Amino acid sequence: MMKRIISLALVVLMVAALFVGCGSSAPANPEGTYKVKSIDGKSVKDYLKESFEAEDDTDIDSVLSFLGLDNLEDFMTLTLETDGSFSMSFMGGEETGTWKLSGNKLTLTNSDGEEGEATFKSDDIVIDMDGEEMVLGK
Repeated sequence: MMKRIISLALVVLMVAALFVGCGSSAPANPEGTYKVKSIDGKSVKDYLKESFEAEDDTDIDSVLSFLGLDNLEDFMTLTLETDGSFSMSFMGGEETGTWKLSGNKLTLTNSDGEEGEATFKSDDIVIDMDGEEMVLGK
């Protein structure tokens, strides 16, 4: 009897671990404003330093000015509205359109009809940008 209870407990724990480990479901309320948390595992500042071979914060300020940004938080912002529309600013550019969610897949369709996909992992949006992973969070 004790072996059966232990076996059942192990099965329950393995199933629970499977679902906890996935962590890729969309949040109950995906609407809101998301900002970049990391790019390829680096902060936006470190990513820009590496990409533009900047040595210090003064160089980063020059990079931001070159990109038309006031601060690092403006690098990318994505707002998902409750009516199914979105607005996005990316390095000074603007984009609008509609969004839909199917499971953990987020599809953004811009005003020209072009689609892009992202994935929700817990409360974060993960975007694959030509092999680089950009993570956005609220």
